[in-house]
Formats: sequence, structure tokens, C-alpha cells
Amino acid sequence: MMKRIKYLSVLALPVLLFGCASGSHVVTGQQRPEIEVDQVSVFAEAPAFDYEIIGSVRASSDNGFSEASREEKATLEMREQAAKIGANGVILDGVTQLSFRRLGTGVGLAVGSGGGVGTSIGSSFSFPTAEVTGTAIYYESDVVKAL
Repeated sequence: MMKRIKYLSVLALPVLLFGCASGSHVVTGQQRPEIEVDQVSVFAEAPAFDYEIIGSVRASSDNGFSEASREEKATLEMREQAAKIGANGVILDGVTQLSFRRLGTGVGLAVGSGGGVGTSIGSSFSFPTAEVTGTAIYYESDVVKAL
């Protein structure tokens, strides 16, 4: 029973470590107080109204069975990164579907002096990844309501 638990934990660990979204931000302008994620809008292109550039944001996700679901999770993480620096908008700079990221394990064999033999096996996992990048901006929300 303990051997099964060890094998299952070895197989599940990569999913727990790598099956998620991650992101980062770089502040290049005036950082503002953190806001709620649902206050962050994503723009496909630069808006026509005035805005202030706060910085750049990047996120990736390998969690999802389709390109669309990985992109959606990466976009949510990008919005979370923007919210951390007080940006209420992100101008989408790029979306990339990356090839597979691999994680592998090995096979081992041990022979003891008393004649005992031990073996271990592992497996390899591949994860396609979506990556999104954007420019974090701040704009007066009443300007958008007026448009």
C-alpha cells in the first residue's frame, strides 16, 4: 500500500507543480494602489481615450485541455498582475501558444550485497502552454462611461 502511495505521489507531483498559471509584472510608471481583478479591462488594441502606462504584465498557463482554456487562464493571471500594480486596463500585446514543456523522471536499478534487487520507474509529462503579454494602463473610468 505504501509503495502505491509513493508511486501516485511521484506521478501527481508534476501536475501540482506545473498545472497552474504564473505571471509577473514590471512597473515602469507610477504604481497605484492594488485593485480588484474584476476592475481590470483587457483591450485588443490601444484605446482612443487618454491613459497612463503603469508597466508591463506577462502570464502563462499550462492548465487546460484546449488552447482557449489555457489562454483564458493566462489572461486572468495577467489581469491579476495588472491589479497588483493598480492598473485598471491591459492592452494586449501578444498571445502565444508555446510548444510542449517537458518534465521527465528516470529509471533506476539497485543491487544489494545480500542479493536483493530494487527497481524504480518514472514517467514523462508534456504540457502545452499559453503565454500572454500586455501593457498595464490606468485610465479615468468616467472617460470610458462617457464614450
